[in-house]
Amino acid sequence: MGDTPIQGDRLRGHLEAMILAILDREPAHGFDIVKKLEARGEGALQMREGTIYPVLYRMEASGLIKAQWDESEEGRKGPRRKVYTLTRKGQRQLAKGREEWQHFVQVVGGIIGGTA
Repeated sequence: MGDTPIQGDRLRGHLEAMILAILDREPAHGFDIVKKLEARGEGALQMREGTIYPVLYRMEASGLIKAQWDESEEGRKGPRRKVYTLTRKGQRQLAKGREEWQHFVQVVGGIIGGTA
């Protein structure tokens, strides 16, 4: 079970908090966020870049993150990239998400964990 990739429905509801946690460390563009999620998930998270952009756009519209075009890559080939950063509202949401996650783990772990 530990080697089973986590994707799709299992990520739903947690992806936003995970993105906020990634951006809490440093600004990043979409592809970089995907790679950091995969790295911090030790290879168990599998997602496509296309999965993350609708979430980023929704988070930007709700004020959790802000985006600006990366102007530091003048010699870079390929399309321009937006760099996402956490806002104060996003920091508050991340703190709330961490509390909710701890509560979830405690409650569900007590039920599934088999301890009585």
